[in-house]
Amino acid sequence: MRVPKRGGKNRKDHFIPDRFDGQVCLIVGGAQGIGKSIATRLAREGAHLVIADVDRPKLAETKAEISAAGGKVRTIPTDVRRAAQVERLVRQVLAWHRRIDVLMYVSGIGKPVPFVETSEAFWDQTMEVNLKGAFLVSRLVAKQMIKQRGGKIVFMASTNSWDGEGLMAPYNASKAGLFLLGKTMARELGPHGINVNCLGPGFIRTRLTAPIMKDRKFMKKYANLLPLGRLGWPEDIAGPATFLASRDADYVTGVLLFVDGGQLA
Repeated sequence: MRVPKRGGKNRKDHFIPDRFDGQVCLIVGGAQGIGKSIATRLAREGAHLVIADVDRPKLAETKAEISAAGGKVRTIPTDVRRAAQVERLVRQVLAWHRRIDVLMYVSGIGKPVPFVETSEAFWDQTMEVNLKGAFLVSRLVAKQMIKQRGGKIVFMASTNSWDGEGLMAPYNASKAGLFLLGKTMARELGPHGINVNCLGPGFIRTRLTAPIMKDRKFMKKYANLLPLGRLGWPEDIAGPATFLASRDADYVTGVLLFVDGGQLA
C-alpha cells in the first residue's frame, strides 16, 4: 500500500489559535478515535470542552492528556441510549458554563454482519447509539441554542449515509437516518441562527475498523482504489469538523461533507 508523505499522521498539525476562545463545546463520544482527535483540536484552539462518553477509562485518559497540554476540559460519563443520562449531561454542562456553542455528536457503533443474520438486538443497539442518541442529545442542546440565538451542531455521519455497504445494514440505515435528521434540523433551526451539518468520513483508522485492518489483502486492495492512495487517520477528520463548528461555516447548513480520500469521487 502506497503511503504518501503528506496527510494524516505524516503531516504537520495545523491549528488556529483562539478560534474557539471562550466557546463551550460538547463532544459526545470524544474519549477516543475521531472524537478524541476533534476534542484535542478544539482544545488547542481555545474551546472550553465537555467530553461525554460511555468508556470511563478512556474518558479519564483523554482528559488527562488534554489537561496536560493546557486544554480546558471536563468530562461526564454518559450512555447516550439513556434519556435520563442525556438530560443529566446537558444540565451539568449548563450548570458549569450556562451555554453550549458547539455540539459534536461522534458516538457510533457498527460491525460487519450478513443481513439475514442480523439480530433484532444488534439492530436496536446500533440505532440507539448512532441515531436515537443523536436525537436525544441534540433535542436538548437545540433548545438551549434557540435561547442563545445561535450555535453549531455537527453529526458524525458516514460515506455509508450515501452509499450502502454490504454486511452493514444497521449501520447504513442509522447513518442515512442521521444525515436526514441533520437536514431536517437545519431547516427548522436555521431561523434561530443554528447551523446543523454532517461529516461523512470514509475508512478511518479507529477502534471500530481495527478488525478489518487485520486483513492485509483487503487493506491493500481498498487503499489502492482511493484517489489519495491511503486510508484516513482521525486527524484527517478533525480539521473539517472544526471548520463546520467555526464562524467560517456561518453560511453552511444542511450539508453532508465527505472526508473520504476520494472514495465517492
